[in-house]
Amino acid sequence: MFYHEYFTPAQLPPDLFDLFLSLGWYPMGQGIFTTSHLDTGSEEPQRVHWIRYPVSGVMDRSSHKRIRRKNRGFSVELLDPFQHRRELDRLYEHYFSSIDFDGYESIQDATCGRGKTNIYNGKAWIVRDGTQPISCGIFYTGTNSAASILHFFHPEYRRFSPGKYLILLTLDYCRKHKLEWYYPGYIIENNPRMDYKLFLGKEHVQYFVPQGGPVTGSWAGESGLWKVDFSLKSPL
Repeated sequence: MFYHEYFTPAQLPPDLFDLFLSLGWYPMGQGIFTTSHLDTGSEEPQRVHWIRYPVSGVMDRSSHKRIRRKNRGFSVELLDPFQHRRELDRLYEHYFSSIDFDGYESIQDATCGRGKTNIYNGKAWIVRDGTQPISCGIFYTGTNSAASILHFFHPEYRRFSPGKYLILLTLDYCRKHKLEWYYPGYIIENNPRMDYKLFLGKEHVQYFVPQGGPVTGSWAGESGLWKVDFSLKSPL
């Protein structure tokens, strides 16, 4: 089973945002999309699995504490609501020039697109070394959910595990505001590039299992992940 859908609503209230996330959809620009496969430049598109975590079930483990200790010399700012800043554009330029995979060309492309309105409730964590931003994690919130949208960092600070630290900060926000679900996006089957999203605990992660298409399905743990026919029936 193969599918790819994209929807551009005029507005998306928080409870409807929660619903879309619970059905394996995810924000892209000022739209929301879902897909079963991703074109990664390999011979054929690769299957993806949308994942989420129950916030109350995830506890800090030793690896999480080590990451927090590595970053304790930096300051943290919550930008609420998220607003574009030139200093973040410069940081993203450093990040974009260092990656070896397809990514958004700008923060604007990942968030507002080219439109003048924003249907999402966006926030961002900014981590600073002194006055300079070294990493940023943009996330959207609904009534009981949060979803990470874009993480980027200065390549010179890669050894501090900035992507994982931003996930931990977003999880902290979810705990403080008593949100039920945290959605970090997808992982790619047989491709470890996105597997860092599993560091919160494989015993807690849930995978979306579609049933008959992109608008119905359920969530299962890794041990109960159903076998679904994802054979390609049409090209991306």
